[in-house]
Amino acid sequence: MTNASELEHFAEAMQGDESIKWELAMGDEIKSLQKNKTLSLTKLLEGKKVLQNRWVYRLKEEPDGSKRYKARLIVKGFQWRQGIDFTEIFSLVVKMTTIRVILSIVVVENLYLEQLDVKTAFLHGDLKEEIFMAQLKSFEVQGKENIVCKFHKSLYGLKQTPRQWYKKFNEFMRNSGFHKCEEDHYCNVKKYVDNYIILALYVDDMLIVGANMSEIDKLKKQLSENFEMKDLGLAKKILSMRISRDRSKGILNLSQEKYIEKFLSMFMLEMLKPRIHLLELT
Repeated sequence: MTNASELEHFAEAMQGDESIKWELAMGDEIKSLQKNKTLSLTKLLEGKKVLQNRWVYRLKEEPDGSKRYKARLIVKGFQWRQGIDFTEIFSLVVKMTTIRVILSIVVVENLYLEQLDVKTAFLHGDLKEEIFMAQLKSFEVQGKENIVCKFHKSLYGLKQTPRQWYKKFNEFMRNSGFHKCEEDHYCNVKKYVDNYIILALYVDDMLIVGANMSEIDKLKKQLSENFEMKDLGLAKKILSMRISRDRSKGILNLSQEKYIEKFLSMFMLEMLKPRIHLLELT
């Protein structure tokens, strides 16, 4: 185990007092797969390989300080060969520079700053390849243990999954009247007569900025109709940075205190006393 919030194995999650919570988290993931019609049971086609899978567990801290047990089913995509099983890979990450610029605009123009999370974002992408996977450990269907799972949509771990999610989301943005920024394709802008909305995407995390809250609410509704979303309200955390804001004073602060504490805890350095070294310039 790496630390208290990161479990490495299924057996580890099933031990201790928190095993029930991890079981519920895995159950939620299975429900998401079923709701999204990601997989179906079928016989393995001749000549096709069967990918294995594993569970990944994370104890996430919500903006309000509460803890959320999260389990992800990961297919072992490293078993695939580029050019044979997949062609292109993608990384859906808005640039840090872009985020700084957006936050600066928020302060200068006193805009609304909202945040949303896409639940099971990578499950929305459509697949064109025929992919098969072994049944989930501890969730095998009785009497059908020799049957495999066939993918209908992308899943975490597949090499082409990020690209498929991006194509799906980009299509939604284009149909909704948004345009990609030339310098950062994960920053989208929609202009109105007297205002505009900016949407920045970091994998499954969204920042939405605008002067008109009714237009922002309309966009949130459209997003929820197309994807399973979680509305986080006022943006309080992005990329391990906490956001604190005082609109009346025109102040927005970013802090990585929690991230630093977690980093120190991972290497058992939290008890060390900080020292400030002063360089004498001559």
